[in-house]
Amino acid sequence: MKYPLLPLPFVCLLSLASGSVAAWAQVDATPPIPGVVGKLSAVTSHSIEIQTKTGVVRVEITQPLRIYREAPSDLSHLKDVISLGVSLYQISDFAKTLSFAFAGPMPSLNDSDVAVLQFLAVAELVESDLWGQYCELATNNPSYRNALQQIDESLPDYICGVFEDECSHATFINAFLVAAGKTQINLDPFRTLPSVLVEGAKNIGRLTNLKNLTVDTSYYQRYRQAGNPDFGDAFPQIVNIVNQPTVPTSESIRGDELRSIAQTAAFHFAAIEQGGSSLYNSFATKVTNLDVVAILASIGPMEVYHFAVFQTALEGIRKLEGHGGPSFPDIRENPNRGDIMPEPCTFLDKSLPVCSVIRPRNTNTAGAVAAATGLVNSGLFLGQSATGLVNSGLFLGQSQAFFDAVVPLAKAADAALRS
Repeated sequence: MKYPLLPLPFVCLLSLASGSVAAWAQVDATPPIPGVVGKLSAVTSHSIEIQTKTGVVRVEITQPLRIYREAPSDLSHLKDVISLGVSLYQISDFAKTLSFAFAGPMPSLNDSDVAVLQFLAVAELVESDLWGQYCELATNNPSYRNALQQIDESLPDYICGVFEDECSHATFINAFLVAAGKTQINLDPFRTLPSVLVEGAKNIGRLTNLKNLTVDTSYYQRYRQAGNPDFGDAFPQIVNIVNQPTVPTSESIRGDELRSIAQTAAFHFAAIEQGGSSLYNSFATKVTNLDVVAILASIGPMEVYHFAVFQTALEGIRKLEGHGGPSFPDIRENPNRGDIMPEPCTFLDKSLPVCSVIRPRNTNTAGAVAAATGLVNSGLFLGQSATGLVNSGLFLGQSQAFFDAVVPLAKAADAALRS
């Protein structure tokens, strides 16, 4: 990378100066200390590590960092240990949790570079939210875990691995934006959707809804045929999944009903990652700064990697009908069974030979608005009220304010042009 990314000194104080912006976290420390001064050395979705002169101090985060203008009156989400205010020195009013700076000159990002990165930050935060829910249940709900393992014994591990990856993507893209002097994305105000009330699920606010999903499964045939959506080709659904849960919604769900939910989830896993594969690809020709090109070229293939893993896991889908869920085929009887590698297809121009590629990649079929519309159509945000986005159910329950914030970012990203 042209400009090595280095953290600014990271200062944690017990109290706030009047009017300063702070994020509240907590740290296990014995004995209590009046403050921590050092450099940020590591960040995960669960903790921050600060390198001090005497060693590393680990700050554990029990919930996503929340931003306050003054000390909050409700600290119930913090553990009974020292509460620390993490002082922030940023250039925008967006909620910031970290400060970074480049060791060399700050990279020059044009408006298109920023628009693309900001929408990708949105996408990665949304992915982190839904994969986090899946990981919690795949790890801590024995019945759901067992149902997933009937499809592929490694599915729970894949799910949590992808969750970790997506968290790193969101954290890195936001950190890069801040280091470049631009505004990072914070979706915490929209974490208002309830968790499912079953064993293993944390009782925290969510961005996404996994209880009423409509999943586009046409990707299964798309990658096994020579057609390309960029040239108007369409593909049938291998399973019709409409308004279905992909996680258990009650402790009473067992047997084939739970198995149906797990198989529905398996198709959703691959659907999410194939969408991410096309999204990064669609932006590749829109950005100018070489560091941003490197980000797209390096994170995008990880989405493809994830898709390949979940595409392979679908080989474990077995015939299942009734129980209020979709009618699943037995993949062993599918003529394309085992045909995991993408078939060569039309690419760039019909006069050229077919080529095995990620598809689609055009803005109208794979860009930010298309991705946002696909997520909403799936029901992931069921409850949010915006044209197109709610149809998927992923954002069911989300507020209009959420869509008012996200849709302009999607449109700006699609309008990006390389200079």
